[in-house]
Amino acid sequence: MLLQQRHHRLRRLVSLLSMLMLMAASVQAADDNRPIAVIVPAQAGLAPSIHADELGLIFWRKKLYAEHGQALHPVNLHSEHPLRLKFSQWVLHSTPRSQINYWNGLYFHGVQPPYTVQSEEAMIRYVAETDGAVGYIDACHVDERVKPVLWLSSGKVSADAPTIRCDTN
Repeated sequence: MLLQQRHHRLRRLVSLLSMLMLMAASVQAADDNRPIAVIVPAQAGLAPSIHADELGLIFWRKKLYAEHGQALHPVNLHSEHPLRLKFSQWVLHSTPRSQINYWNGLYFHGVQPPYTVQSEEAMIRYVAETDGAVGYIDACHVDERVKPVLWLSSGKVSADAPTIRCDTN
């Protein structure tokens, strides 16, 4: 009898853990489908004008100045951040790891890779306070400090804002 009760409890525990894992996976899948906002400073005068076809060039550091001569300062999330991986695949068509040789080669020509921050909050702060900064965050995290100028959704870059669902319920 005692053995049956333990077996029953173990089965219930395994079922509960399985349900929790499925719920976590569904929340992650919902986050994976959310658009990425490409952001610039909200403050007038600090925000560069950029176009969808220039985004890759800016982050490869092949385009260094905006239309009116403003220096561009792209900023990345750290190389293991899920948004950095998605951004790199969709915009740069590579992974951060595969970019190492590219940046090592340019280093000797005086070209530095984009500045790197550790979190989306750090990205927002850097972009908001840096003249000519261009970064990216989860579209649900955009606030008044930054202005979204482009959107990444389903592997495409667009100037048109997509429908954004930020609820996790």
